[in-house]
Amino acid sequence: MSASVTRTRRWIRLGMLLVFYGCLLMGGRWLGMAIEQHLKLTAIAQAGMPYLGAVAAVVVLYVVLTAIPFVPGTEIGVALLMVFGARMAGIVYLATIAALTLSFVLGRLIPERRLAAWLGRRGLVRAAALMETFEKLGPEGRDRYLTQTTPRWLKPWLVEHRRLTLIVLINLPGNTLVGGGGGIALVTGMSRLISLPQFLVCTALAVAPVPLAVVLASWW
Repeated sequence: MSASVTRTRRWIRLGMLLVFYGCLLMGGRWLGMAIEQHLKLTAIAQAGMPYLGAVAAVVVLYVVLTAIPFVPGTEIGVALLMVFGARMAGIVYLATIAALTLSFVLGRLIPERRLAAWLGRRGLVRAAALMETFEKLGPEGRDRYLTQTTPRWLKPWLVEHRRLTLIVLINLPGNTLVGGGGGIALVTGMSRLISLPQFLVCTALAVAPVPLAVVLASWW
């Protein structure tokens, strides 16, 4: 196979990945706008429907959507707070933690060997090789591997302060571009570099500012 054909196939795969990625972003944004519009309609029609049932349905839908990678869960949570106000702050806070924890646990359950094989079949050789390497290492071995292979400028964020990095990424504006909260939690679970208790503490801190701000604003 000539080098030019190989390069062409790589460009084709890259183009397909970019198209797929763009579709995920647009689909996630569309879902966010749809749920926000539904929330507004629910608030308007509240007098004619069971209030608790409507709230429960919206919260369950919010948890499911937020757990899905590339869905703008932050925007949906803000929409909930805008429609229902401070009385929903605690519920939105707990629902966000539940959604991200769900993604994290699912990431832990993904078989690394099968994922590596799936990546390899799609031409993502480096990602597949990394997954195969990680699959053979325990948490300490993965730490050593990252310490040895991570670029110096990135090492503090991935090795020394990875929990702080997780908190920053969850709160990063536009994090839908890197998978959204659900995608970040999923990859964190797959990496097995952060334990579930550590993840819960980081998530509890990361998602607290917006609900807390809404509650404080309601007191003024």
